[in-house]
Amino acid sequence: MQDMGMTDKQFNGFVRFVLDDINEVLEELKEDSKDKAKEKLEKVADNLQKTLED
Repeated sequence: MQDMGMTDKQFNGFVRFVLDDINEVLEELKEDSKDKAKEKLEKVADNLQKTLED
């Protein structure tokens, strides 16, 4: 059986999709809210953005 891998373009598309969803959730969270969930989402979003920029 042969593995079906992703091209770089497909991977970047997937990352953009996930990043967009995370950013939507962050926008819905209150601006003054600094709970752990928001901080974790911000960290994930930042890491995904860095992946796209590399």
